[in-house]
Amino acid sequence: MNAATIHLNKYRKGFTLLELLVALTLLVIAMSIAFQAFSGTVRGWKRGIEVIDGIKHGDFAMQQIKSALNSTIYFFNPRKTYAFTFEKDSSGGLPADSISFVTSSGAMMPYDSPFARGPHRLRLFIDEEFGAPALFATALPAVPDVEDEESEFEAEPILVSTAVQGLEILVWDFENEEWTEEWEKENAVPERIQITIYVASDDEDEDPIPFMRVLEIPVAESVQDKLTGPSLK
Repeated sequence: MNAATIHLNKYRKGFTLLELLVALTLLVIAMSIAFQAFSGTVRGWKRGIEVIDGIKHGDFAMQQIKSALNSTIYFFNPRKTYAFTFEKDSSGGLPADSISFVTSSGAMMPYDSPFARGPHRLRLFIDEEFGAPALFATALPAVPDVEDEESEFEAEPILVSTAVQGLEILVWDFENEEWTEEWEKENAVPERIQITIYVASDDEDEDPIPFMRVLEIPVAESVQDKLTGPSLK
C-alpha cells in the first residue's frame, strides 16, 4: 500500500453530512410509509369488527321481524281489525317508517308480556326516546279498530334494538311489477314486502349499514278469499 492510498483512507473513516441527511430522509420516509400502513390496517380491523357487530344486530332484528310477519293473522271484517298498515317517514336523515299488523308470534315481546303467547297487534317504529333513533315495538289487543288503537289503549314502548336507527318498508305491486310506497288496501295484507333496516356504526363518520330482506307473508294468500272471523259489533 503506497503513501497516497494511506492518505485517502485517513479522510474516509466517517460519513459526510450529506450522507447522513440522505440516510435520515430515507429513514423518515420508510417510517412514514410503515406508520400509514399500520394505521390503515388498524382502521380496517376496527371497521371489520364494527361490520361484524352490525351484522349481528341487523340479523337479530330482521329475524325477529320475519318471525312476527310469518305469524300474521288475518280475517276479513268491516272493522278492519286485522288490517295491515304502514306509514312512511323520511323527514330525518334515515327512513323512519312504521308498520302495524296482527300476529300470534311472541317475537320482540318480553317473556312476561301478556301478548307473548296470544294474538296481538304489533307496531314497529323508530323513535328517539333515548336521545338517538332506535327500533321500538308496541303491542295492543287485536280487538280494537285500527283507527282507535292508539286512543283506546296505552301501549308501553318496548325497546327492540338501539343499533337499528332506520326502517324502510316497500310493498310489491304485482300489477305494475315494481316496489311501491303506496298501500291502499286498507283491509288486507300484502303478499310481499321489502324491509330495510339501518344499523348504526360506532364511528360517527361511518354511514349506517343497510340490511334489506324481501319477505313473503304466508297468510296473504287467503286474503283473496276474504276469510271471515268472529263478528265484532
